[in-house]
Amino acid sequence: MTNPSAGKSTTRALLIAGIAIGPWFIVVSLLQAMTRPGLDLTKHEVSLLLVGAAGWVQTITFVVTGVLALAFAVGVRRQLHPEKAGTWGPILMAVFGILFIVTGLNHPDPQLGFPAGSPTGVPQIQSTPSNIHSIAFSALALCIVAFCFVFVRKFAADHARSWTISIAASAALIIAFVAFGGALMPTGHGGLPLLGAAIFITGSVSAIALRLEQHQGAQQGTTRLIEQGESAARA
Repeated sequence: MTNPSAGKSTTRALLIAGIAIGPWFIVVSLLQAMTRPGLDLTKHEVSLLLVGAAGWVQTITFVVTGVLALAFAVGVRRQLHPEKAGTWGPILMAVFGILFIVTGLNHPDPQLGFPAGSPTGVPQIQSTPSNIHSIAFSALALCIVAFCFVFVRKFAADHARSWTISIAASAALIIAFVAFGGALMPTGHGGLPLLGAAIFITGSVSAIALRLEQHQGAQQGTTRLIEQGESAARA
């Protein structure tokens, strides 16, 4: 016979993987930015950390983030399916995870003077890996916007007003930061808006994961009390 508590513990662990996405990606990226000579976050996007001899560190950062997202997608399905957000939520998160891995395995072209000796501007003709990186990043941003609105509907149905407003605002900010940063990149001033986009993309996932994990923890506690009561009754 299956153990309900064990199943809920597994689901909770998968949801915790989602909570880790934002802190993992942002902290590791910022630590690299502070230690990579020549990187200026006011003009360089964090994706440029993929370029150069030490680029493998950021590649691992992207891949681990994608794997965490895939684990979180499983957790979302286990907790919510077939309820509201239990179908499209896991699908969008799984696609996001795959796109994050693809983004990390395809680096942008050296530009804006980084790494040292690179062209001072943005190359007009991008390499194939750079084009794949840009397309995958845009797609994962749209994916998270859709993911946010799936949960805006769920939180609204649950009458969680503050969560509804905050996640809707995060989705709007992601769109604004990506558009603004992309427009400014050729001028050498897109770094901070794109950093803001990265923070809100990964931070929104972590916030939603935290909300789901808290709910899962409450359910797990209730299940444990029921099991203890049944054990006592049998005794």
